[in-house]
Amino acid sequence: MSPIDPTLAQTAEEFKKGGWIVAVLGAAGAFARLVISEQKWQPIIWIRKMIAGGIVGTLCYFAINGSSLDPMLKSVIYASAGSLAPDIFAWIKRKFTQQTK
Repeated sequence: MSPIDPTLAQTAEEFKKGGWIVAVLGAAGAFARLVISEQKWQPIIWIRKMIAGGIVGTLCYFAINGSSLDPMLKSVIYASAGSLAPDIFAWIKRKFTQQTK
């Protein structure tokens, strides 16, 4: 069994200190997109889409945290990824179900 990568451990510590906000940014991006859409208010669907936005925002955090991008650009990426997450997941699900038929 290999030891934990120190850079991953450091990134996880940074996430605990303040990186968790990207999950909020991702969920807020998904929420904003739902608010401006014509989609009917269905609480469970909206919550699922906001959770998907938070998950994708968090994945983006781990992907670009160590990069030298401007912090403002990073926050735009997190929120944009979160707002697109529901459509990305729906596309993946649709492709997967088409392949399994």
